[in-house]
Amino acid sequence: MLKKLSNILRYYDSEPVEILLGVVWIVFFPTIWSCEFGFQTTLIVISILLGLSLIKGICHASLKSRKTLAYGSFLFSIIIIVLLFLNGGIKLSSNWLWLLPFIMSTINLITITSQYYRKQNKNNGTVR
Repeated sequence: MLKKLSNILRYYDSEPVEILLGVVWIVFFPTIWSCEFGFQTTLIVISILLGLSLIKGICHASLKSRKTLAYGSFLFSIIIIVLLFLNGGIKLSSNWLWLLPFIMSTINLITITSQYYRKQNKNNGTVR
């Protein structure tokens, strides 16, 4: 079962997760963060730009660009978790939900990176 799950996570299509992460960073994060901690322009602007870039990357960008955006989403989700701890920790149960974008970003990063290197190996004619 673990091998099957690992296989699914490595080879499934990542676009739905990228779209969902884009919506989270465009809509949900700015709204929830502003309500709980006040409007912080830098975080909100970065979040919206990241979300828009993720969605645009799905539609128009190469796999290399999508891999870079996946790294950005992963790092931003880590920053948000660190900021939650610095702002008094995870007091409310709703704050634990910010682990979901982190988990989704991690899975997305692993999937896109493996797709990228599989495509690179295929184009180079090497077998892994």
